[in-house]
Parts: sequence; C-alpha cells; structure tokens
Amino acid sequence: MPMRYGICLPLFMATIAAAAIAQTSHEPTVAALPAAALDPTQSFSDNCAACHQEDGKGIEGAFPALAGDAFVLGPAAAPIHVILEGRGGMPSFKADLTDAQIAAVLSHVRTSWGNKAAPVAAAEVAQLRNREAPKADDGKIISAH
Repeated sequence: MPMRYGICLPLFMATIAAAAIAQTSHEPTVAALPAAALDPTQSFSDNCAACHQEDGKGIEGAFPALAGDAFVLGPAAAPIHVILEGRGGMPSFKADLTDAQIAAVLSHVRTSWGNKAAPVAAAEVAQLRNREAPKADDGKIISAH
C-alpha cells in the first residue's frame, strides 16, 4: 500500500466524522439542561434586554416597556404567543428558544421591576406551541394590545 493511502484514509475518516457532527441539530445547549438549571434573569438578558433593556423600560418609540405593562401582566397566553410568533418588529423566537427558556423569560418579566403576575410554566408554552391553528370560521377577533 503506497504511503499516500495511509495518510488519506485517516484524513478522510476525520472529515466524515466532522461532517456528521456539523449536521447535528442546532438546538441550544441550554435545551439539554433541566428547566431548574435555567436562570430567568440570564435568559432575559441573553434574549430580550438588547431591545427591552435590563430595567424593562424599553426604548420609547422603538421597543415597548415591559415594566408595568398590562399586556405582559394579563393572561400569559398573549405574551407567550407573541414570543413564539413575533409581532410588529419583534421576531419569532419559536425556532430559537425552548419551552423552558420562554417560560423562564416570561416568568422574569412577570415578576420583575414591580410586576406582580404569576410565573409561566414550560407546559403552558408547550400547549400554545403545539395547539392547532384556529379555523377560518371560528369568528375570533384579532387585536393588538
């Protein structure tokens, strides 16, 4: 066996292994951790604070305040839906955040900066993520907050 084949075979095998690793899911590393390991404050900082600010006051005219906002303090289904699907200039986080991460972020928002609403469970997020789309004839009125 010529020397060039002795070098090429291990190099070929290493390339195949690297390609297999690169094709794995792009799920966030945090998704593999149990929900208890999520830090709600850090989840908010990592995903929301750039726009809504660390103090929850947003940027007037650009990004709404979350501190004291009736929308985020109301029924959890509405803000869960906005995080999953996006709205206005806000992107959808459905493909980027796990149910546990979304629950952690919303729990932080609903219990910080003087907000006094119930935290959100990952099961609530999963229920909305997996719910069937409404039927065209269900007569539901769509409105902004």
